[in-house]
Amino acid sequence: MKNKLLVLAIVLTAIMATSTMPISIAEPIVPMLNRTSIAFDVDPARAECFSAWDEWCELPEGTVPFNVDMVDAEGVCYDGEGIYVAVLDTGLLSNYLDFFPEGMVDIKEEWGIGFTHDVWYDPTGDGNWSTEYVGSTEYRFSYGPLRDDRGFLTYDEGNPLWAYFPPFGMWFDFPYGSGHGTHVTSIITGWKLERDQSFWVRGVAPKVTIIPVLVLDDWIVFADDGEGWWWSGGTDEMVAAGIRYIGDLAKKHKIKIVINMSLGGPGYTQEEEEAIDYAIQQGVIIVASAGNEGYAGMDWPGAFPQVISVAAAGWTQEYLRYYTGAPDPWYWWTDDVPENLWTEDPLGNEFQVYLTDFSSRPNPDLGQEIWDLDVAAPGAGVKGPYKPYGPTQWGYYSVWGTSQAAPHVAGIAALVLDKCPFIKQWMMELILKAAGLANRLTKLFEEERSATIFDIFVGDLYEYTWLWKDYGTGLVQADVALALTPRCRFFCWTR
Repeated sequence: MKNKLLVLAIVLTAIMATSTMPISIAEPIVPMLNRTSIAFDVDPARAECFSAWDEWCELPEGTVPFNVDMVDAEGVCYDGEGIYVAVLDTGLLSNYLDFFPEGMVDIKEEWGIGFTHDVWYDPTGDGNWSTEYVGSTEYRFSYGPLRDDRGFLTYDEGNPLWAYFPPFGMWFDFPYGSGHGTHVTSIITGWKLERDQSFWVRGVAPKVTIIPVLVLDDWIVFADDGEGWWWSGGTDEMVAAGIRYIGDLAKKHKIKIVINMSLGGPGYTQEEEEAIDYAIQQGVIIVASAGNEGYAGMDWPGAFPQVISVAAAGWTQEYLRYYTGAPDPWYWWTDDVPENLWTEDPLGNEFQVYLTDFSSRPNPDLGQEIWDLDVAAPGAGVKGPYKPYGPTQWGYYSVWGTSQAAPHVAGIAALVLDKCPFIKQWMMELILKAAGLANRLTKLFEEERSATIFDIFVGDLYEYTWLWKDYGTGLVQADVALALTPRCRFFCWTR
């Protein structure tokens, strides 16, 4: 909510400065969704911009970011080559090649696609998209059938959304889209960081082929009198279409694809579940974030039992240097996560992984069972290229959310498929759940556990507490998952 209010404040400040185009953030009412906001939300739990121009330090050979180190993906002999990962999200920033250069990251542009709807001001319509009010004046907006020609580029400075402003009879550009999909992709593949020279930040599965699928869009529409509204997100129809599209690709080309959905909404539809079941039947592996709602419950599609859902964990020592008085802006790249996570840290935590408070837990009141949440992965302070919603520019950000946890697991799933391409969804879920047991976030028969960390937003020590049933089976790691995977290929080497 704080992030939404911040974006709103930025938007209103920018608009009021011109005194020409009033615009509001609105919540569309689409009957088939049965949601209080547009179907799926991708606002992170937290986001912090950091500078790539801070004083640099020499990097030891083989340095990997802490989040990749947490899941032990750096030393395995599989890299995901030949496996596809479809990122169903906000698409990619228009300058995505700056982060994912050719030769380092394989983006399947020709298979990239975007699904959306046209939305327009419709004063005599039934307001099937949204009905808004300014004082006593009513404004109705309608939307059209699904389109698949949107393209996969985010609306940003290099590819802005153009909206017609009736009072001036002119079109204006709005680079208000989110770099959420770009950040998610960077976790899977790795990304290029530019300073005086270029540095490569390793990802979980660096040799996978990415299929960008835009299923989360944003819309800006002005009424005849100049009042305007801005919506962001995606409908169930958009998300279901993206899932079916990937199922069709897997069927047609006989390839192995992992779907990553770092998105969610408070409810589900049959259309959504049928699309998931169809893709699974085509051999697609589906991973989704659990949601950022804490004890309010898991979001869908992550809450579907057949989907591999991911909770967000963190490393207790991530910001420790800021507490001890020796901050290093590159700690996230230089500090080593111990191989044995049951190693006491300087703050007295005997286990160096904690569960974030925002990570969604199964809610029995919503019909969610303990086993609906599968595993946990790093989702706190993960670094990468990102752009917040609104009139903002991209930067290097630390981002918190189960959206960041899911791509770690999608990447690990790609590594598992690299070892054995015949793995199906139910087998993958079993392997990952079993791997999580190696790093449970509570001891056997322990009801509750806490960890004390330095919280950079609080600016002080903060205690996180979680229950044994809040995180799935545990923190999943690539080496453990691969050890549990049957060998279907005869050769393995460190690439």
